[in-house]
Amino acid sequence: MIETTVLDFELSNTFQEYKAYMEAPEQQVMFSEMGVKIFYLGVSQENPKRATVIFQGPENVLYDIFMNPQTKPIVEASGHIYEGTLITRWLAD
Repeated sequence: MIETTVLDFELSNTFQEYKAYMEAPEQQVMFSEMGVKIFYLGVSQENPKRATVIFQGPENVLYDIFMNPQTKPIVEASGHIYEGTLITRWLAD
């Protein structure tokens, strides 16, 4: 099944810096190898230090990566603050 994973989180840098990191060719290659696509990438209107990313890919792929403590430094290298991230997961047939 295809899973849509929504991450809502705070940033340690600007949204423009975060977006540039996520859209960099090396990140896109990594996502492609995992079978994952960024469906949406946005910044909060009320708080420019808060962002939302919507990913689509195989079930459990992003969730398992994000929940693995060893990937925390990789996640935070983008400016994504790991602690306090809200994760919701949605399935489609």
